[in-house]
Amino acid sequence: MKYFLTAILYLMLTSVSCKKHKDSDKLPPITQIGANTFGCLVNGKVWVPKGYNGNGTPNPRLSLDFFNSRNTFSINTYQFENNNPAGFISLSFLDTIIRAGVYTYPDKMNFSVGWEKAIGSCFTQAFDTSVKKWGEAILTKYDNTLRIASGTFNFKFKAQTCDTVYITSGRFDFKF
Repeated sequence: MKYFLTAILYLMLTSVSCKKHKDSDKLPPITQIGANTFGCLVNGKVWVPKGYNGNGTPNPRLSLDFFNSRNTFSINTYQFENNNPAGFISLSFLDTIIRAGVYTYPDKMNFSVGWEKAIGSCFTQAFDTSVKKWGEAILTKYDNTLRIASGTFNFKFKAQTCDTVYITSGRFDFKF
């Protein structure tokens, strides 16, 4: 009986000390169903889009454009606090035909990242050659019929204003 009570007390104490995470503190699962999700780790911390700027622009925002003789499929995500931008991550796939495959920076993929609060005034803009950048994205599904774009990404950059920023475990799954 003594061991039974000790075990019950131990379970109660450990369950009280367990920290429950909010869903917003987790990365979305990797899917290919058009779940409208985006997330990654920024220097090991979860980053997912949140909030709106108040002018009706969707967050995240998807676009398909033609730029420098190539098609460009872009994903723009933001974090807003009180309708003010606190950070952004944008990812673009560049090719004559957008399709599933590996996209590397700077040949067929570009990205821009920036924060005011999370890691100080640290940013890199797309096509900025003054910043050391490395990256890869895998477009695992790009289906024009079902209008689904899904994939994973990892990249890093080193700007003069901050230490190297690591974007890892990135994933997205959108209906466009």
